[in-house]
Amino acid sequence: MGTDLTVIEPIQPPDVRRPAKLLILPEWVQQRCNRLGKASQPGPDGKHREIPVLPKNLILAPEQKVVVNRHLADLETIFSMTPYEDERHGEVTLTTVTKMTMVLPSKESGDLSAEAKGEAYMAALEDVPSWAVQEAMRRWYRSEYGGKYDYKWQPGPSTLREIAMIETYRVMAIRRKLKELLLAEPLLEFTPEQESAMQIKMAQHLKILAIL
Repeated sequence: MGTDLTVIEPIQPPDVRRPAKLLILPEWVQQRCNRLGKASQPGPDGKHREIPVLPKNLILAPEQKVVVNRHLADLETIFSMTPYEDERHGEVTLTTVTKMTMVLPSKESGDLSAEAKGEAYMAALEDVPSWAVQEAMRRWYRSEYGGKYDYKWQPGPSTLREIAMIETYRVMAIRRKLKELLLAEPLLEFTPEQESAMQIKMAQHLKILAIL
């Protein structure tokens, strides 16, 4: 059944204080994301092209498209929350890194100064959203990135960048899905009779090719 357009549950604005919730979508959006597919279908000119498709009853209505477009605009804003774009986000990232170095021991040999360490981390994270760095460290403290890492040590600059980008990509995947929802066309569905007729036509075509 389609969504009752008189009551469209809004998509909550991104809350970068709780990055894990950036992935949570209302049921009417998640349902469409789950059903979204790709198919080769004819366009207005009759030529086939691969496009995102949904069952006809799940195609977004104009009111729903407004809600999705608004959320996409909000997501674009949070991707620019990097030290490179704004000094405030640099301070958030530096604070996250500083707390981490105070909590976890360093596996690296040698005694680098706190200033040198900070510069190395900031160089690695300058184009990474500060909320993604925070979420990466939250999940590091919880040992949630699998057995590849040793969580009793500080993640080095490149490692912290790697896991922070994982968090960034998670939200980017949501953005990509929402953009595809806006572009989705109804999936062409055929009756059993139509499918049978097409199979007969294809069999005849193959028989002609075999003779030639």
